[in-house]
Amino acid sequence: MLKRSARRGYWCECWTENLTTRQQPTLLASFDAYSASQADRWISTALRTISPTLDTNASDEVWQRLYET
Repeated sequence: MLKRSARRGYWCECWTENLTTRQQPTLLASFDAYSASQADRWISTALRTISPTLDTNASDEVWQRLYET
């Protein structure tokens, strides 16, 4: 998720959520990027880190979205 921060740059967040329980989503990491390309690299790294823990369909969707941009 990319959000435009109050100052120049981008605020990136990585959240996790278990859709089979009623627990609130958990913030795993955040990053204050100075440019869109730096934000993209951070998100790519986060996706590469978490994708092995996802089921096959979710992992395939992550990689597809990663390479679409």
